[in-house]
Amino acid sequence: GKPERMKKVLWCSLLLETVLGLGLGVSGYLCGEKLLSIYNSSADVIAYGMQIAVITYPTYVLCSYMDCLPGALRGMGHSAIPMILSVLGTVGTRVGWIYLLFPSNHTLTFLFISYPVSWILTFLMQGICLAFVSRKVYRNISLTPGKA
Repeated sequence: GKPERMKKVLWCSLLLETVLGLGLGVSGYLCGEKLLSIYNSSADVIAYGMQIAVITYPTYVLCSYMDCLPGALRGMGHSAIPMILSVLGTVGTRVGWIYLLFPSNHTLTFLFISYPVSWILTFLMQGICLAFVSRKVYRNISLTPGKA
């Protein structure tokens, strides 16, 4: 029932996710070879791992954005829609990518580009949903007697 507090928490969360996500993602990429060598010392495995890391580590902050908006929506009493959008956005995009786009460019790099693309699409869908839901929630709060 306190829309200004809800907005503040959302923006603080997004800021914190940006700082931590970019910091950890870039750090993970910069230390990628050492981190990957913990699991396997093969130069080929590390090279393939770095092909994946160059795409996913620095952009992993997008995944945190995609996870933040459903939390805000659940806080406003809407949990089913963000769950459906998350599944459609992440799984649907990646499955569609594999069946529709991947056959024309069969490389590991192209396959893993589907991760940040799915995060961006899911974030956009959830952002649109959040705009509609928050407009409705804020309108209902302002119409409730005794609330302003």
